[in-house]
Amino acid sequence: MKDRVEALAQKYFPKIVELRHQIHMHPELEFEEENTANLLCAILDEYGIKYERNIAKTGILAQIQGKKEGPCVLLRADMDALPVQEETGLSYASRIAGKMHACGHDGHSAGLMGALLILNELREEFAGTIKFMFQPAEEGSGGAKPMIEAGILENPKVDAVFGCHLWGEGLENTAQIMSGEMMAGVDVFDLEFIGRGGHGAHPHTTIDPIVMAAKFISDVQCGVSRRLSPVDAGVITVGSLHAGTAFNVIPEKAFLSGTVRFLNEKTQDLLCDTIEKTAKAVALEFGGDYRLDYKKQYPPLINDAKMALLARRAFAKVLGEDNVISDAKPTMGAEDFAYLTQARKGAYIFVGISKDLKNPTRHHSSTFCWDDENLKVLMQGDALMALEFLNQA
Repeated sequence: MKDRVEALAQKYFPKIVELRHQIHMHPELEFEEENTANLLCAILDEYGIKYERNIAKTGILAQIQGKKEGPCVLLRADMDALPVQEETGLSYASRIAGKMHACGHDGHSAGLMGALLILNELREEFAGTIKFMFQPAEEGSGGAKPMIEAGILENPKVDAVFGCHLWGEGLENTAQIMSGEMMAGVDVFDLEFIGRGGHGAHPHTTIDPIVMAAKFISDVQCGVSRRLSPVDAGVITVGSLHAGTAFNVIPEKAFLSGTVRFLNEKTQDLLCDTIEKTAKAVALEFGGDYRLDYKKQYPPLINDAKMALLARRAFAKVLGEDNVISDAKPTMGAEDFAYLTQARKGAYIFVGISKDLKNPTRHHSSTFCWDDENLKVLMQGDALMALEFLNQA
């Protein structure tokens, strides 16, 4: 079966490269992915593949039935781009100002379509159903959860889920597949310190919210360094601070926003509590006030041990066992594929795309680019994971 999958990947490779380039040239932000969906659906129509579109606005769910009834597995790719001005100089660079596929989602969607075409030719070789999830809005508010809420994991009921991410922190022709914690959960917060404004020459007559904000930024890190166990992973980052309009005026308010990252619920609760208590203490110390809006977003992405082992077997057939890495550390980046692994057993895989780790391919950068040849790894890896699951079930 490995040789047949490889041969079919070679057969469809030119078509999938062209699809990737078309998606890349016309990037779309979260829930705007109409043109991307049209490109994908045109191929589904060409090959007579059953699908439903406009799920969670722009999502697509395609489906292939095997030779007889059996288990059901879902493969997922995301479709959205980023608000980044491309500076790669590629012949197929973005034609949309201020928008770019700077994280590889063009490859995810094209690669999954390649796996679909491979599996469509092999549908007499397996029993069961394969669903193909083309998801909007991974980079923003998240499209996985609303697609799940729309019922994509039912009728037939999905038994396992798999997804891949092209990964700049890995070398080409390698894959990273971990058991357990794979990616962090993420929350966001907006914090407002409220003081009393006045003249910059008379700070004693004011309650300075900029000083409150500065002290909060410094003090809140004690929640990571002194309240969180040194062997646990957690991040509190303040990424935005806005206050004041003039050099000699102490403003009335200061506004901060930030992100929280964690690998388990206990750490999440501790860091949330740290932010609340630190803000309250700072406001009390200076005689001001605060307002905190803390929003829980994605849960941590946890790979099922058995599904991770299955994924390793599949990618070992593509890359060789020595090129499948199982002892990498979790990343504090987040992924809403976590909602899928929360709902069903599954695994998420990092597929390396860097030619040199001393100068790695950097995600979310204006110069993010990678070789089309990596699509073959995605196509074969996705297809073989589905076949491994259905044939072992």
